Amino acid sequence: MARRMKKNIVTVTPSASLFEAHARMREHTVRQIPVVSGDGVLVGIVSDRDIRAAVLPAGLVPGFTAEAAEKFMKSTPVERVMTRKVVTATLTDTLEDAIVLLHDFRMNALPVVDAAGKVVGIITRTDVLEAFIDALGVGEVSSRLEVVVPDRPGTLAQLAAIIGSFHVNITSVLSTRHVEAGKRANFFRVATLNIGPIRKAIEEAGFKILDPSQFLLP
Repeated sequence: MARRMKKNIVTVTPSASLFEAHARMREHTVRQIPVVSGDGVLVGIVSDRDIRAAVLPAGLVPGFTAEAAEKFMKSTPVERVMTRKVVTATLTDTLEDAIVLLHDFRMNALPVVDAAGKVVGIITRTDVLEAFIDALGVGEVSSRLEVVVPDRPGTLAQLAAIIGSFHVNITSVLSTRHVEAGKRANFFRVATLNIGPIRKAIEEAGFKILDPSQFLLP
């Protein structure tokens, strides 16, 4: 988490106006900003959606003009619309922890706080996706192999030995359950484009190369 989070954080104070908060979002191309006290402790978070929701009801009033909207935003403090109960991560949390929190609470960004509750970073869904693209080796010169194996110890090592016999590096590997009971699907990314001989060796060892169209989870 600490390695992937953004450390240059844009924040506002509770007394800042909605106009100021919105201007900072546009300037830094972000959709939410942590709200912090004078000593940097997180007290809330405000999003562009919060600001739109605050302005929209006023916009329904007859005669509410663009000038009136700007005046309303300049006179309304962030603390009036911010979310006070903020889901946060800590510096010791893992990237997997962040994924679960972002998913379970349907958030786009997760403030990261230290032991004192001060904001030290923020991690977004985009940050998480970029981390996994790197971890999976996507973008490197490589090929992908999908192999179905019996769900027992040693099969992963056996496949790694076969691939290694071709003096090819494995840049990433992912193992997940297969639709067929008692089996797993292993996804390898290997540092070669000449994947044919490796596929043949794996099949000759008794393993099944998976056709992506056949990989269906229940």
